[in-house]
Amino acid sequence: MRRHLLSVVALLATAACGTTGGGSIDAGPAPLRTDAPTTTTTAAGSAQPGATTTPPGSAAATTVQLFLTRGEMLEAVPRRIPAVARVGAETVKALLAAPTAEEARSGLGTAIPRDTRFNDLVITDGLARVDLSGAFESGGGTLSLTMRLAQVTCTLDQFDSVTGVRFALDGKLVNVFSGNGIVLNEPVNCSSYRDLVWEGATPLRPAGFAGIWPFATQAEIDAYADGPDNTFRNVVDTAREFARRYVGFAEPVVIGGGVPAGRLVEVKVGFGTGEGGRPLPDPKPTMTVQLQSLGSRPLDGDRSPWTVVGATSEQIVVDAPKALDRISSPVSLSGRAHTFEGNVTVEVREDGMLAGQSLGTGFVTAGGDALGPFSGTVAFRPPSRPAGAVVLYERSAADGQSVLRATVVRIRFA
Repeated sequence: MRRHLLSVVALLATAACGTTGGGSIDAGPAPLRTDAPTTTTTAAGSAQPGATTTPPGSAAATTVQLFLTRGEMLEAVPRRIPAVARVGAETVKALLAAPTAEEARSGLGTAIPRDTRFNDLVITDGLARVDLSGAFESGGGTLSLTMRLAQVTCTLDQFDSVTGVRFALDGKLVNVFSGNGIVLNEPVNCSSYRDLVWEGATPLRPAGFAGIWPFATQAEIDAYADGPDNTFRNVVDTAREFARRYVGFAEPVVIGGGVPAGRLVEVKVGFGTGEGGRPLPDPKPTMTVQLQSLGSRPLDGDRSPWTVVGATSEQIVVDAPKALDRISSPVSLSGRAHTFEGNVTVEVREDGMLAGQSLGTGFVTAGGDALGPFSGTVAFRPPSRPAGAVVLYERSAADGQSVLRATVVRIRFA
């Protein structure tokens, strides 16, 4: 399940850039919010999700992403830090400080040596030069060394002012990292470490949020938190409604046992009726929905809402575009499919669209009695929003309308 899960999304708006000496810039203030939250508690001592206050005289804070390790992969985790002018430097310092006790209990860790010190961060024309102490390259094999480079790179790559990262150790620019011979003579970014990062974890900077549905922005989350609807506070209900409202399943049912606890989960969905609307005695899953809790605490009882960050079908495997790719019209598609007569419908949607709505629609065809390759292009009209999704699905041959299975890929518009 590891490669299908998607990480905690960025709670960042497009980064504004603060100037520093010499014409260079730090990452600048990037957050959506600069309050200093404290959770209120009931008489029983239970935290109330979303309750925030700013005590008199308290320092302003902001939310950034830190890329931490989970096993042999990286996961992006939201962290509150002081809302200072050089927020990029403050973010790197927070990364070097190691996971909190709560993060460690949830299985998160770091490959960065504990005694690594932060020296400086300078960003010039999109190139971030981060200077760390020599301890950063001490100890560990090739995997550990690569993971620590990826942690710093992906953490900096969340800022809109950063297009590439170079490393320096105690003031000296690094071309070959450690005795393992990792070459670093060119700038790197988070996509350079795609195989180490949970699929979809690269920050969605233009939209500020990496959810597909029902929440695509922090403003939508805040509006929902203030309303009476509790549908999306339940992960199973969120997955079922995604299948119905967004994908177009007629009678979606959740398949299997209980959903595992955690901030990132997968829910299997199928259709509950066959030809003529007859209930199926043993419905099978046709789509796996990946969801993420928007809460800051990966604890049971957190009533924060859920958002869908992707969906996959074993019968519709998409190779391109990949999650968070930047696309323009016409978008090129490739992959493999095993559907009725090989037909796969493609829709390009911007955020806010539902089943049956699109910027442009097309088809790709795969042949054979098993997964067969497909490729093609689909044109679409100019979007009004910075991000959306490419939806590839198979319609029911019985009614020609309801959807049986789908793969949904989050994208950005060029």
